[in-house]
Amino acid sequence: MSKQEQSQSRQAVREPDAHRHSKRKAPLRARMFQIFLLGVAVLAAILVAAIASQADMVQPEPGITSELLREQLEYVRDLVTVEYHYTDADKQELPGKKLFDTIPVPWTKKAFIISYDGVIKYGVDVSQVGLSVNGITKTVTVEIPRAKIISHEIPEEGFRVLYESNGLFNKINIDDVTLFRATQKDKMETRAEELDMPQKAQEQSGEAISALLRAVPGMEEYSLEIEYAK
Repeated sequence: MSKQEQSQSRQAVREPDAHRHSKRKAPLRARMFQIFLLGVAVLAAILVAAIASQADMVQPEPGITSELLREQLEYVRDLVTVEYHYTDADKQELPGKKLFDTIPVPWTKKAFIISYDGVIKYGVDVSQVGLSVNGITKTVTVEIPRAKIISHEIPEEGFRVLYESNGLFNKINIDDVTLFRATQKDKMETRAEELDMPQKAQEQSGEAISALLRAVPGMEEYSLEIEYAK
């Protein structure tokens, strides 16, 4: 075999070897590219998790909550908004004594007429005020409970005896006056109800609580709705 033929034969042998080597490199490159993409994905996932964790650590600024508003109302317990001052007079006649609890004894009846001053204070129990906050609509809803009597006083100095008639062996005593005072309180509270004093107190309580809540920092971003319990 000549030298030229030997050279051509060796070249023919190398060419198939080079072709097979090229085929082996192609899958290897593909796998390396896949590994690279996987590494990028893992790194991105770690980065996202780190950002999320950092976001959780940041405390949001406190907003308007029902608990925050409730704390503001704790400064007033019984909110007095209406005082009903009155002057009245009434006559009280008391039966006389009876013999053996059956036979009336003559000239033992007693009576008196007393003029008196009093004051009824109406308001609401602030702990019973309903509060709800809607952060989406930026609305605060307040329900005002029905007003109640905070106090009702008929002071001793307000009593003036206009007339009195003591019975025989049956004088007017402190128990008679105490009973008279209790009955007059009931009468005047009924009169106050007829004059819509509790309703007026409820409405004025709503106005006072509204003003108190509007002074809370941040409430300028919220609308305030007042509702009244029936």
